Amino acid sequence: MSSLPIIQKMLVEEFGLTAEQVQPESKLDELGVDSLATVEFMFMLEDKFKLKMTGEPVPIKTVGDIAREVDIMVQQQGITLDDSK
Repeated sequence: MSSLPIIQKMLVEEFGLTAEQVQPESKLDELGVDSLATVEFMFMLEDKFKLKMTGEPVPIKTVGDIAREVDIMVQQQGITLDDSK
């Protein structure tokens, strides 16, 4: 399961965006999500999915970049995604 739908829903709720705005190719800065907000959002995802961010930070520029990084962490850490939390 991809984390993308969950991340899209969270972006809509957290930043007051529309579902149409949060496509995988949507650039975060164009959505008004600056680098600090992106880091804070990644911590929210870490809490939601019980992830541990490890390794070097990677550049995150788009909604798809967030989903890709979360999916990698989920796979590496053997976590099951659950949207009900």
